[in-house]
Amino acid sequence: MKLWGRYNSPYVRRVAVTMQFYGLDYNHESVIPFEEGKKDVAKVNPIARVPVLALPDGEIVVDSAAIIDHLDEWVGPDRALTPPAGPERRKVLKYIAVELGIMDKLVAVLYERQFRPKEKWHRPWIDACDTQIRDGFKWVDSEINDTWLVGDQMTQADVSLAVFWDFATRLRPNFFANLNCDAIDILTDSLRDTDAFQNTQPVEAALNAALPETNKNEAGK
Repeated sequence: MKLWGRYNSPYVRRVAVTMQFYGLDYNHESVIPFEEGKKDVAKVNPIARVPVLALPDGEIVVDSAAIIDHLDEWVGPDRALTPPAGPERRKVLKYIAVELGIMDKLVAVLYERQFRPKEKWHRPWIDACDTQIRDGFKWVDSEINDTWLVGDQMTQADVSLAVFWDFATRLRPNFFANLNCDAIDILTDSLRDTDAFQNTQPVEAALNAALPETNKNEAGK
């Protein structure tokens, strides 16, 4: 198998970490869907987005959710990090949906502040996104039961949360400094030392730099 995308993308990294936990071998094409890299990604995904996974038979799977769903099918229900059915599956998918929503807002703010001149930033929209990011993480933090989100074993909800939290706190350390998501911190720390996380450490900063916080209202509350 071949995985397209850099590990500094939280969407790419959650796929890579999952593959590492499953013990699946893959070739890694470390490419970003911008500038020259966009042409390469567009060859396997017409909208030039990562992650993209090429299966051994040449089939292409796009989008982290679709890829992980396929990986769960590949390894079977006994090993899959997402339960195959029932209330526990719905809980895991609910948490993942919220986590992905948080990431979508975080990346949207990243793009707004990295690619648009500051005088053109739409401050009310940025503030609204920041509120959703803050409220989302605080809610997920409150849902962690002892160690994990669902049951007494690690699930995809925990893996994705740890990847996303690691990305978020690297990107905006000041914003998250006072958020006090202690349960997420503990969960993430427990996974950072695993081979799956160590082998997928981002080697490039997220779009080259952490985002500066421009006023005190942008700190996590």
